[in-house]
Amino acid sequence: MTFSNRHAVLLVGALGVLVGCGSDPQVPSAATATASTTISAAVAATVAAVPAVRVTDAKGKGIKNILVRWRIASGGGKVINDSVRTTASGDASSGGWTLGTTSGQQTLQATADGIAAVTFTATANPGPLSRLTPVTLVDQQAPVNTPVPSLPAVRAEDQYGNPISGAAVLFTIVQGNGVLVGAQQSTTELGIATVGAWTIGRAIGQQIVTATAVGSNPAVFSVNALAGPPAELLRVVGDNQAGVANINIGTPPGVRVVDAYGNPVGTVPVTFTPGPNSGTVTGSTVLSDPANGTAFVGSWRLGAASTQTLIATSSAIPNKSTTFTTTVTTSAFNVDVRFVGDASLPVRTAFANAVAKWRQVIVGSIGTVNNVNIPAGPAANSCSAWTPAVTGTVSNTIIFARIDSIDGPGTPGAGNILGLASPCYVNGNAIPFLGYMEFDSLDVGQLVARGQFEKVVLHEIGHVLGIGTIWNFRRALLDISTVGDPFYVGTAARAQFAALNTATYSGNPVPVENTGGTGTINSHWRTSVMQRELMQGFAVNQVQPLSRITVGSLQDLGYLVNLAAADAFSLTAALRSGFGFDATSGIPYRDLVPDVDIKQVRADGSIVRVPRRAR
Repeated sequence: MTFSNRHAVLLVGALGVLVGCGSDPQVPSAATATASTTISAAVAATVAAVPAVRVTDAKGKGIKNILVRWRIASGGGKVINDSVRTTASGDASSGGWTLGTTSGQQTLQATADGIAAVTFTATANPGPLSRLTPVTLVDQQAPVNTPVPSLPAVRAEDQYGNPISGAAVLFTIVQGNGVLVGAQQSTTELGIATVGAWTIGRAIGQQIVTATAVGSNPAVFSVNALAGPPAELLRVVGDNQAGVANINIGTPPGVRVVDAYGNPVGTVPVTFTPGPNSGTVTGSTVLSDPANGTAFVGSWRLGAASTQTLIATSSAIPNKSTTFTTTVTTSAFNVDVRFVGDASLPVRTAFANAVAKWRQVIVGSIGTVNNVNIPAGPAANSCSAWTPAVTGTVSNTIIFARIDSIDGPGTPGAGNILGLASPCYVNGNAIPFLGYMEFDSLDVGQLVARGQFEKVVLHEIGHVLGIGTIWNFRRALLDISTVGDPFYVGTAARAQFAALNTATYSGNPVPVENTGGTGTINSHWRTSVMQRELMQGFAVNQVQPLSRITVGSLQDLGYLVNLAAADAFSLTAALRSGFGFDATSGIPYRDLVPDVDIKQVRADGSIVRVPRRAR
């Protein structure tokens, strides 16, 4: 080999070494984004530009097959490719980025070994308004006509609970007649809208404001409006009554404690004090009822003065009082039972006891009827075919009574006539002053033996006095306009029924008997409701109380009554109890009230005959 050839070989080898050095493996130097790293989109949406990077060497050339990992750094969401290898050009795509459901900044990072991460930042905007969420109290209470303690406020949110700013919210009163200030609001950057002011109305009870916005159901805010401070004592019942000296007044006076807007105020002390020479009271200081603000004196026993007063005051309402006035009479009610024919001692005793009970209930005279000239029966205008004549002046009530054979022995109430009873004459005030009662002598023997006769007499005297017999005579106390539901509309009896109706009878008060024949239907309290009350349509061998409802009905007829003389009676217990009858325990009163005409005596003694159908 020549020298020149030898140098040529060395030169070729050196070039080979140099060529071998140029094919060394590429080393990742950096990763750069090939899509925008700043993104804006709605929450839970997939961003429009798919995040992607390119991995390059120090000379900026893309490197193939490098493992790139995609990681959600903040905000939730997801990518399609958790990890991917670069293409021949060094590119690696996330496949798509779906943002999380929380508004605000969210980040996605692309990382590869040995190089710095690439971060993509998205601003996640709230979605469409979906709901209004209350952020203050939704249930509170405050006195009437005052600002609410906590103003209604809501946060406008999308379906994921993200706050929405700039949303229009309208606050509206839907119940309560209060006043709103700043009813139209726009939500703040935190999505909050607060009404300017809410002053609730003047009536107690629930008052409601709603907040509404397009795309959302209303948010509801409720305030229980409470009565304000007590301001007045209003009369409820018991003024301008007539009473009897040394007897409790028929209706205990009562007041209602109200605030400045007429709302009832409960638990306020009320004291009832008799005026000069005005008798005595029990239960003089009571607390007004929490539900309706009423307070009643326990009882008021009248003195001897002709005009008497009772004053209601309260320590909670200085310089305020309410006065009740009563006119007092010294005459008392009386029933003069006149037997026609013989009557046994048990029969007379039963009548005497029954009269004594009614005299406790009715405490004022019904007055005097002058120029009476009623012939004996069977003449025209007689009380009955067998009754004697009545002439002259009549004070209070006369009842002719006879025990005689009517149709012989039988089962009382089972088609057999037990007896007859009715008023036949009324005075100028349409209150009976003459009536009669007739019983079959053989049936009476059975009733006496069973201990039922006195209750039957007590019941029948009630009819003679007008209960169920003159409700619509010169007055309108019985409503039969609704088929199958007759009811009594007198004020006093209805008030007593309401006071006893703790069982919440939901029908028309006071329910009158809607079954049975003449003498039962439309002339007694309804048995299915009243059960064993004295003036329902059956006599039973059990206690039958004379209730305050019945006493109230006498007051409606015009009698001066003593409610305190009523027997204890629970309408709740009556409605809850069963009440069955059989031939030995229950006697329907269907045969005891005859269909007769009732006549009226005028001041000059003339007689006005009023057929039953024309009453």
